[in-house]
Amino acid sequence: MDRNVYQSELDRVRFTEAGKSALADALMTGRAESEQRRGRGPWMKRGAIAALAAVLLVGTAAAVTVSLWDGFFGGLTSSEQAVVDTLSGDLPGAVSSNGAVITPQAAFGTDGVFYLMLEIQAPEGTVLPALDGEQGTYQLFDAEIVNGEWLELREIDGSDVDFSYSMEPTWLEDDDPTDNVIRVALSILADGDLEGKVLHIPGLWKQSETKEYTEIFSGDFDFTLSSGLAEEGLLAVDVTGITTQSPYGTLTLDDLELSPLGLRLGYHYDEDTAQATWEAESSGGDALVTSDDGEALKFSDMVTPSAELVLVLRDGTRVEIANSFGGGGAGWAEQSGFFTRPVDLAQVAYLLWGETEIPLN
Repeated sequence: MDRNVYQSELDRVRFTEAGKSALADALMTGRAESEQRRGRGPWMKRGAIAALAAVLLVGTAAAVTVSLWDGFFGGLTSSEQAVVDTLSGDLPGAVSSNGAVITPQAAFGTDGVFYLMLEIQAPEGTVLPALDGEQGTYQLFDAEIVNGEWLELREIDGSDVDFSYSMEPTWLEDDDPTDNVIRVALSILADGDLEGKVLHIPGLWKQSETKEYTEIFSGDFDFTLSSGLAEEGLLAVDVTGITTQSPYGTLTLDDLELSPLGLRLGYHYDEDTAQATWEAESSGGDALVTSDDGEALKFSDMVTPSAELVLVLRDGTRVEIANSFGGGGAGWAEQSGFFTRPVDLAQVAYLLWGETEIPLN
Protein backbone atom coordinates (compact mmCIF):
# COMPACT_ATOMS: atom_id res chain seq x y z
CA MET A 1 0.00 0.00 0.00
CA ASP A 2 1.23 3.51 -0.85
CA ARG A 3 2.62 5.31 2.25
CA ASN A 4 1.14 8.56 0.89
CA VAL A 5 -2.38 7.25 1.51
CA TYR A 6 -1.69 7.04 5.22
CA GLN A 7 0.21 10.33 5.22
CA SER A 8 -2.66 12.21 3.53
CA GLU A 9 -5.14 10.89 6.08
CA LEU A 10 -2.90 11.89 8.96
CA ASP A 11 -2.60 15.40 7.52
CA ARG A 12 -6.19 15.91 8.68
CA VAL A 13 -5.15 15.30 12.30
CA ARG A 14 -3.22 17.91 14.31
CA PHE A 15 0.11 16.20 14.93
CA THR A 16 3.59 17.55 14.32
CA GLU A 17 5.13 16.66 10.95
CA ALA A 18 7.55 14.33 12.73
CA GLY A 19 4.67 12.68 14.56
CA LYS A 20 2.61 12.20 11.39
CA SER A 21 5.59 10.71 9.59
CA ALA A 22 6.32 8.31 12.45
CA LEU A 23 2.71 7.19 12.62
CA ALA A 24 2.56 6.65 8.87
CA ASP A 25 5.67 4.47 9.08
CA ALA A 26 4.14 2.47 11.93
CA LEU A 27 0.94 1.97 9.97
CA MET A 28 2.88 0.76 6.94
CA THR A 29 4.89 -1.63 9.08
CA GLY A 30 1.75 -3.08 10.65
CA ARG A 31 0.15 -3.41 7.21
CA ALA A 32 3.15 -5.27 5.77
CA GLU A 33 3.31 -7.70 8.69
CA SER A 34 -0.41 -8.40 8.39
CA GLU A 35 -0.13 -9.17 4.67
CA GLN A 36 2.79 -11.54 5.27
CA ARG A 37 0.69 -13.52 7.75
CA ARG A 38 -2.64 -13.58 5.88
CA GLY A 39 -1.82 -12.94 2.22
CA ARG A 40 -3.33 -10.02 0.36
CA GLY A 41 -6.52 -9.27 2.22
CA PRO A 42 -8.75 -6.18 1.79
CA TRP A 43 -7.21 -2.77 2.54
CA MET A 44 -7.87 -1.14 5.88
CA LYS A 45 -10.80 1.26 5.72
CA ARG A 46 -9.37 4.73 5.72
CA GLY A 47 -11.95 5.88 8.25
CA ALA A 48 -10.19 3.69 10.81
CA ILE A 49 -6.79 5.32 10.30
CA ALA A 50 -7.41 8.22 12.71
CA ALA A 51 -8.60 5.78 15.40
CA LEU A 52 -5.51 3.63 14.98
CA ALA A 53 -3.35 6.73 15.02
CA ALA A 54 -4.85 7.69 18.38
CA VAL A 55 -3.96 4.24 19.76
CA LEU A 56 -0.43 4.43 18.39
CA LEU A 57 -0.02 7.90 19.84
CA VAL A 58 -0.27 6.44 23.35
CA GLY A 59 3.15 4.95 22.78
CA THR A 60 4.58 7.92 20.89
CA ALA A 61 3.14 10.86 22.85
CA ALA A 62 6.35 11.38 24.80
CA ALA A 63 8.45 11.53 21.63
CA VAL A 64 6.05 13.98 19.98
CA THR A 65 6.00 16.18 23.10
CA VAL A 66 9.77 16.16 23.40
CA SER A 67 10.18 17.13 19.75
CA LEU A 68 8.09 20.27 20.36
CA TRP A 69 10.09 21.32 23.43
CA ASP A 70 13.37 20.42 21.74
CA GLY A 71 12.94 23.47 19.51
CA PHE A 72 11.88 25.69 22.41
CA PHE A 73 15.01 24.90 24.46
CA GLY A 74 17.31 24.86 21.44
CA GLY A 75 17.98 21.13 21.57
CA LEU A 76 17.64 18.67 24.47
CA THR A 77 20.06 15.98 25.64
CA SER A 78 18.75 12.49 26.32
CA SER A 79 18.62 13.13 30.08
CA GLU A 80 16.80 16.43 29.54
CA GLN A 81 14.33 14.69 27.23
CA ALA A 82 13.74 12.11 29.96
CA VAL A 83 12.90 14.92 32.40
CA VAL A 84 10.35 16.41 29.98
CA ASP A 85 8.88 12.95 29.40
CA THR A 86 8.56 12.25 33.13
CA LEU A 87 6.94 15.63 33.88
CA SER A 88 4.51 15.59 30.93
CA GLY A 89 0.86 14.79 31.54
CA ASP A 90 -2.64 15.20 30.17
CA LEU A 91 -3.35 18.32 28.13
CA PRO A 92 -6.23 20.74 28.77
CA GLY A 93 -8.76 20.74 25.95
CA ALA A 94 -8.98 23.34 23.18
CA VAL A 95 -11.15 26.40 23.87
CA SER A 96 -13.18 28.35 21.28
CA SER A 97 -14.47 31.90 21.82
CA ASN A 98 -15.75 34.52 19.37
CA GLY A 99 -14.45 32.64 16.33
CA ALA A 100 -10.94 32.08 17.73
CA VAL A 101 -9.51 28.77 18.95
CA ILE A 102 -6.62 28.22 21.37
CA THR A 103 -5.32 24.64 21.48
CA PRO A 104 -2.79 23.28 24.03
CA GLN A 105 -0.15 21.24 22.19
CA ALA A 106 2.23 20.22 24.96
CA ALA A 107 2.59 20.72 28.71
CA PHE A 108 4.89 19.66 31.51
CA GLY A 109 5.72 20.90 34.98
CA THR A 110 6.24 20.35 38.68
CA ASP A 111 4.86 22.02 41.77
CA GLY A 112 5.44 25.74 41.16
CA VAL A 113 6.72 25.52 37.56
CA PHE A 114 4.63 24.89 34.45
CA TYR A 115 5.32 25.06 30.71
CA LEU A 116 2.38 25.18 28.30
CA MET A 117 2.65 25.36 24.50
CA LEU A 118 -0.40 26.81 22.74
CA GLU A 119 -1.52 27.05 19.13
CA ILE A 120 -3.56 30.23 18.59
CA GLN A 121 -5.94 30.32 15.65
CA ALA A 122 -7.49 33.74 15.01
CA PRO A 123 -10.98 34.09 13.47
CA GLU A 124 -11.23 33.23 9.79
CA GLY A 125 -9.92 35.99 7.52
CA THR A 126 -7.41 37.29 10.09
CA VAL A 127 -3.73 37.14 9.15
CA LEU A 128 -1.12 36.77 11.91
CA PRO A 129 2.23 37.80 10.41
CA ALA A 130 5.53 37.11 12.11
CA LEU A 131 6.61 40.02 14.35
CA ASP A 132 10.27 40.57 15.18
CA GLY A 133 9.93 43.38 17.71
CA GLU A 134 10.59 46.19 15.26
CA GLN A 135 7.07 45.74 13.90
CA GLY A 136 5.78 45.16 17.43
CA THR A 137 4.99 41.99 19.32
CA TYR A 138 1.97 39.91 20.25
CA GLN A 139 0.48 40.04 23.75
CA LEU A 140 -2.14 37.94 25.51
CA PHE A 141 -3.62 40.96 27.30
CA ASP A 142 -4.31 44.67 26.76
CA ALA A 143 -2.47 46.86 29.26
CA GLU A 144 -4.49 49.89 28.12
CA ILE A 145 -7.82 48.50 29.30
CA VAL A 146 -8.79 50.14 32.58
CA ASN A 147 -10.10 47.51 35.01
CA GLY A 148 -10.00 45.02 32.16
CA GLU A 149 -9.15 41.34 32.16
CA TRP A 150 -5.54 40.23 32.34
CA LEU A 151 -3.52 37.17 31.50
CA GLU A 152 -3.70 35.62 34.96
CA LEU A 153 -4.12 32.58 37.18
CA ARG A 154 -7.41 31.98 38.98
CA GLU A 155 -8.92 29.49 41.36
CA ILE A 156 -11.45 27.10 39.87
CA ASP A 157 -14.27 29.33 41.20
CA GLY A 158 -12.81 32.41 39.47
CA SER A 159 -11.30 33.99 42.58
CA ASP A 160 -7.70 35.21 42.86
CA VAL A 161 -4.93 32.78 43.80
CA ASP A 162 -3.24 33.41 47.14
CA PHE A 163 0.39 33.26 45.99
CA SER A 164 2.79 35.23 43.80
CA TYR A 165 3.56 34.14 40.26
CA SER A 166 4.99 35.32 36.95
CA MET A 167 4.17 34.33 33.36
CA GLU A 168 6.51 34.80 30.41
CA PRO A 169 5.36 34.19 26.81
CA THR A 170 7.83 33.05 24.15
CA TRP A 171 6.49 33.44 20.61
CA LEU A 172 7.68 30.53 18.50
CA GLU A 173 8.81 30.50 14.88
CA ASP A 174 5.89 30.93 12.49
CA ASP A 175 5.86 28.27 9.76
CA ASP A 176 3.42 30.27 7.61
CA PRO A 177 3.26 34.06 8.29
CA THR A 178 0.39 34.40 5.82
CA ASP A 179 -2.13 32.29 7.76
CA ASN A 180 -4.13 32.92 10.93
CA VAL A 181 -2.14 30.61 13.23
CA ILE A 182 0.76 31.31 15.60
CA ARG A 183 2.24 29.41 18.54
CA VAL A 184 3.38 30.56 21.96
CA ALA A 185 5.00 28.83 24.93
CA LEU A 186 3.99 30.13 28.35
CA SER A 187 6.46 29.69 31.21
CA ILE A 188 4.67 29.96 34.57
CA LEU A 189 6.62 30.32 37.81
CA ALA A 190 4.88 30.45 41.21
CA ASP A 191 5.64 30.23 44.91
CA GLY A 192 2.52 28.10 45.37
CA ASP A 193 1.00 24.88 44.06
CA LEU A 194 -0.16 25.24 40.43
CA GLU A 195 -2.12 21.98 40.33
CA GLY A 196 -5.78 22.69 39.54
CA LYS A 197 -5.30 26.43 38.98
CA VAL A 198 -6.95 28.02 35.94
CA LEU A 199 -4.98 29.97 33.35
CA HIS A 200 -7.19 32.76 31.98
CA ILE A 201 -6.33 34.32 28.60
CA PRO A 202 -8.53 37.30 27.56
CA GLY A 203 -7.48 37.27 23.89
CA LEU A 204 -4.73 38.43 21.55
CA TRP A 205 -3.40 41.94 20.95
CA LYS A 206 -0.59 43.51 18.96
CA GLN A 207 1.68 45.80 20.97
CA SER A 208 3.56 48.46 19.00
CA GLU A 209 7.04 49.73 19.79
CA THR A 210 5.41 52.72 21.49
CA LYS A 211 3.37 50.40 23.77
CA GLU A 212 0.08 50.98 21.96
CA TYR A 213 -2.26 47.97 21.90
CA THR A 214 -4.45 46.87 18.98
CA GLU A 215 -7.01 44.13 19.59
CA ILE A 216 -6.89 41.15 17.24
CA PHE A 217 -9.57 39.20 19.09
CA SER A 218 -10.89 38.88 22.63
CA GLY A 219 -12.84 36.19 24.45
CA ASP A 220 -12.80 33.82 27.41
CA PHE A 221 -10.08 31.18 27.18
CA ASP A 222 -9.62 29.18 30.40
CA PHE A 223 -7.27 26.21 30.84
CA THR A 224 -7.03 24.12 34.00
CA LEU A 225 -3.44 23.23 34.87
CA SER A 226 -4.09 19.64 35.86
CA SER A 227 -1.46 17.81 33.86
CA GLY A 228 -0.27 15.55 36.66
CA LEU A 229 2.27 17.92 38.16
CA ALA A 230 5.03 15.79 39.65
CA GLU A 231 5.56 16.64 43.31
CA GLU A 232 7.75 13.58 43.79
CA GLY A 233 10.42 15.33 41.71
CA LEU A 234 11.02 17.92 44.45
CA LEU A 235 14.23 17.78 46.47
CA ALA A 236 14.41 19.39 49.92
CA VAL A 237 18.01 20.18 50.91
CA ASP A 238 19.44 20.24 54.42
CA VAL A 239 20.69 23.83 54.73
CA THR A 240 21.81 23.83 58.37
CA GLY A 241 24.59 26.37 58.87
CA ILE A 242 24.85 27.43 55.21
CA THR A 243 25.70 31.10 54.64
CA THR A 244 27.04 33.34 51.89
CA GLN A 245 28.11 36.95 51.58
CA SER A 246 26.32 39.84 49.90
CA PRO A 247 27.21 43.54 49.63
CA TYR A 248 24.91 44.07 52.64
CA GLY A 249 26.32 41.43 54.94
CA THR A 250 25.93 37.71 55.62
CA LEU A 251 22.93 35.80 54.23
CA THR A 252 21.89 32.67 56.15
CA LEU A 253 19.88 30.03 54.33
CA ASP A 254 16.64 28.88 56.02
CA ASP A 255 15.23 26.48 53.44
CA LEU A 256 15.95 25.28 49.90
CA GLU A 257 13.81 23.17 47.58
CA LEU A 258 14.68 22.15 44.02
CA SER A 259 12.84 20.48 41.18
CA PRO A 260 14.18 19.53 37.73
CA LEU A 261 12.80 22.88 36.50
CA GLY A 262 13.59 25.41 39.21
CA LEU A 263 14.11 26.23 42.86
CA ARG A 264 12.78 28.09 45.87
CA LEU A 265 14.84 29.36 48.77
CA GLY A 266 14.37 31.46 51.88
CA TYR A 267 17.06 33.20 53.92
CA HIS A 268 17.61 35.88 56.56
CA TYR A 269 20.16 38.61 57.24
CA ASP A 270 21.02 41.19 59.91
CA GLU A 271 18.87 44.21 59.13
CA ASP A 272 20.93 46.65 61.19
CA THR A 273 24.12 45.75 59.30
CA ALA A 274 22.33 46.01 55.95
CA GLN A 275 20.76 49.36 56.92
CA ALA A 276 24.10 50.83 58.01
CA THR A 277 25.82 49.67 54.80
CA TRP A 278 23.04 51.12 52.68
CA GLU A 279 23.14 54.48 54.46
CA ALA A 280 26.93 54.63 54.13
CA GLU A 281 26.64 54.03 50.39
CA SER A 282 24.06 56.83 50.24
CA SER A 283 26.49 59.47 51.55
CA GLY A 284 25.35 59.44 55.13
CA GLY A 285 21.69 59.59 54.29
CA ASP A 286 21.69 62.56 51.86
CA ALA A 287 20.56 60.35 48.97
CA LEU A 288 18.05 58.24 50.91
CA VAL A 289 14.66 57.90 49.26
CA THR A 290 11.72 59.28 51.20
CA SER A 291 8.08 58.28 51.23
CA ASP A 292 5.18 60.58 50.39
CA ASP A 293 5.04 61.82 53.98
CA GLY A 294 8.73 62.80 53.88
CA GLU A 295 10.09 59.99 56.06
CA ALA A 296 13.19 58.10 54.94
CA LEU A 297 12.40 54.59 53.72
CA LYS A 298 14.12 51.66 55.37
CA PHE A 299 16.60 49.41 53.62
CA SER A 300 14.08 46.55 53.47
CA ASP A 301 11.60 48.87 51.72
CA MET A 302 14.05 49.49 48.87
CA VAL A 303 16.50 46.60 48.55
CA THR A 304 16.42 42.81 48.86
CA PRO A 305 19.96 41.52 49.43
CA SER A 306 20.71 38.47 47.33
CA ALA A 307 23.48 36.33 45.84
CA GLU A 308 23.87 34.76 42.39
CA LEU A 309 22.50 31.24 41.90
CA VAL A 310 24.06 28.74 39.47
CA LEU A 311 23.49 24.99 39.25
CA VAL A 312 26.71 23.07 38.46
CA LEU A 313 26.45 19.57 36.97
CA ARG A 314 28.93 16.74 37.51
CA ASP A 315 30.42 17.28 34.07
CA GLY A 316 31.05 20.96 34.86
CA THR A 317 28.07 22.34 32.91
CA ARG A 318 26.65 25.49 34.52
CA VAL A 319 22.87 25.96 34.44
CA GLU A 320 21.83 29.56 35.06
CA ILE A 321 18.59 30.91 36.49
CA ALA A 322 16.58 32.17 33.50
CA ASN A 323 13.99 34.17 35.38
CA SER A 324 13.09 34.73 39.01
CA PHE A 325 11.02 36.77 41.41
CA GLY A 326 11.04 37.18 45.14
CA GLY A 327 9.86 39.07 48.15
CA GLY A 328 10.87 39.85 51.65
CA GLY A 329 10.64 42.07 54.68
CA ALA A 330 12.72 43.29 57.58
CA GLY A 331 15.62 40.83 57.83
CA TRP A 332 14.26 38.07 55.58
CA ALA A 333 13.81 37.28 51.89
CA GLU A 334 12.66 34.48 49.60
CA GLN A 335 13.24 33.75 45.92
CA SER A 336 11.80 31.46 43.23
CA GLY A 337 13.51 30.85 39.90
CA PHE A 338 13.46 28.92 36.61
CA PHE A 339 16.44 26.95 35.36
CA THR A 340 17.32 27.76 31.76
CA ARG A 341 16.86 24.06 30.90
CA PRO A 342 15.26 20.92 32.37
CA VAL A 343 17.75 19.29 34.73
CA ASP A 344 18.27 15.68 35.80
CA LEU A 345 18.91 16.27 39.50
CA ALA A 346 20.95 13.06 39.69
CA GLN A 347 23.53 14.80 37.49
CA VAL A 348 23.89 17.85 39.77
CA ALA A 349 27.12 18.29 41.73
CA TYR A 350 26.19 21.40 43.72
CA LEU A 351 24.31 24.67 43.78
CA LEU A 352 26.53 27.73 43.80
CA TRP A 353 25.00 30.47 46.01
CA GLY A 354 27.30 33.45 45.74
CA GLU A 355 30.68 31.89 46.56
CA THR A 356 29.19 29.05 48.62
CA GLU A 357 28.90 25.53 47.18
CA ILE A 358 25.81 23.68 48.41
CA PRO A 359 26.13 19.91 47.69
CA LEU A 360 22.94 18.13 46.64
CA ASN A 361 23.96 14.57 47.47
